[in-house]
Amino acid sequence: MKRDDNSRTERTVDGASRRSFLKIAAAAGGVAGMSGLTSAESETPDVAYEWQDATLDSYWYSLYNMNTTIAVSGVGVLFPHNEQQKKMFKKRLRAILKHSEVDKPPIKNPNLNMAPFTEGDPHFTQKPVAPFTVDSRKHQHGDGHGEAPTVQRIHANTMAWNREEMSHVVSPSSVAWTHLKGVTWAKNFQNHFGLLPENMAAKFRAQMLTTIAQISIKATLVDGGPDGNGALTKNDDNLLLVSGYNPKKKEVVDSEPRPMQHAAMLWFLSDMVSLAEGGWYGYVNPKPLIPSEKLQQLLDGMAKTTMNAFPPEKVVEMGSTRDVGVMLGGMGWYGTHAGSETLRERAAEYANALASLIKDNLSDDGVVQNGTENQAATQGAVGQGLLWASQVEGVSHQNTARAVLNCMMEQFWDEDAGTFATGTDDETYTITARDAGDVTGGLNAADAVLDIEGAQDLFATYFNQTFNRGRLQRAQRPASLDPEERYVLPLPQNAGGKYGQAAVYNTEVTYLADADEWEVTDDRFTTAQALYLANQDVWIGQWGGSFYDGRGVPGETDQPVRTAGDSETNTSTGTGNESNPNSTAPTHTETSQ
Repeated sequence: MKRDDNSRTERTVDGASRRSFLKIAAAAGGVAGMSGLTSAESETPDVAYEWQDATLDSYWYSLYNMNTTIAVSGVGVLFPHNEQQKKMFKKRLRAILKHSEVDKPPIKNPNLNMAPFTEGDPHFTQKPVAPFTVDSRKHQHGDGHGEAPTVQRIHANTMAWNREEMSHVVSPSSVAWTHLKGVTWAKNFQNHFGLLPENMAAKFRAQMLTTIAQISIKATLVDGGPDGNGALTKNDDNLLLVSGYNPKKKEVVDSEPRPMQHAAMLWFLSDMVSLAEGGWYGYVNPKPLIPSEKLQQLLDGMAKTTMNAFPPEKVVEMGSTRDVGVMLGGMGWYGTHAGSETLRERAAEYANALASLIKDNLSDDGVVQNGTENQAATQGAVGQGLLWASQVEGVSHQNTARAVLNCMMEQFWDEDAGTFATGTDDETYTITARDAGDVTGGLNAADAVLDIEGAQDLFATYFNQTFNRGRLQRAQRPASLDPEERYVLPLPQNAGGKYGQAAVYNTEVTYLADADEWEVTDDRFTTAQALYLANQDVWIGQWGGSFYDGRGVPGETDQPVRTAGDSETNTSTGTGNESNPNSTAPTHTETSQ
């Protein structure tokens, strides 16, 4: 099943609000004084907050969460962390800069995260140094006579989080959703090379994000860990994954394989194969660390292991029907990137079995039974999953998806609250970052694939109330700051605590319907949830009216948007080959079956 209206994913914003263009100009340093604003959250008189405002903010919040997790916070196993890796990194960095049209990285002293921990505390431990932490306009934009700003880059060493407050446990989902985010943004950067401001260093970021993703795959699935077969793999026979590993202690802390850990890896590895097969800039430059055929072997092995280990009934038994929705999405991504026709057919068969289970749990009014406490999230995950899986030949569940998503939008939308109710009789709505990711994914699918009327308006209100007023996003940087909006999130240094907090999602917020009040009920950072949401946020996001190409639909973002000069810039010179590609060959027997 393909989208009803192919133009939906290519849509541009007509008549975008002045505020949206102010944000774009501010990101490029073009609005005087915008970057110097440091006001905390405030309310101003009612100002319309529309689709283009929400999708631009979702673009930026997604970027903040990705940038903070992968390059700033240090919430994970950092790269490089030994002398051999430091030498390799220096050589690779020189090659990346050569292909980036910049003379230095956009972040100073980055904390490059190759294997993210499951949790952390986003409070800063010292005064952060970044362009947005300096109040004076002179320090932000120079003195007006050619003098450069005093602080031009984020100093990541001043914005690292307290390591004592981190879980020190790596999970497949924390790795997969984080580096899927990196790959997603590597594609987004390339498709916007000609649109993004020069100071964003888009070519540098595309290469660095893809480099770290490949290093993460090698460490977690191929040759890392105490046994040298991948820190997160359970054995040598297949690609069954443990659910928690402490790299400092070199011990497995959760040995049970779980469906959602594997589903996350399917989404991630499928997009890595897409990146490699499509010859994307960040992968071919400066040179791949893992050959595309090896990535395909890993993906096929992960899919076979997943389908063997988790029959559809077991996915529900170990989780819920909401998890079936996420697994369906993973199958949609895998089935459109399978290494053979036989494997594609097997993926289609598995996806149809998952969909059949959903239909068995579907009430006449479209409510998906046996989900989670947040019913709207269950509806969103299942609706998107059915549509993503329907991109695979031999899978078609559009009508079921439409019923599920219409139900979410009609039965669970609370007009007074401006958000989705967790249940039709609930008076308190507890919303996690994962819940928001599921709802956002459902609305994106409803709009981009089914063209359901009203999805855009609901998303705009939902995003403003839940992320901005409700503080699911805890802070923002100047690129998204707009003092004209009613709910203005603080800059990081003003976001609470002695030194402030990073501009990332909270784990949980709660809405009290009787009081019409929101409160943050879990201010920890849960990596897998946050980066899952960050992926959903960029797929529905736009920059300057240009939406994310393909809107996250499997198979719709496999080839770069070609522009003049791509035939030259999208090729590798071979510079920076720091590793022997043959060393990345998977050792797990199931990958070659």
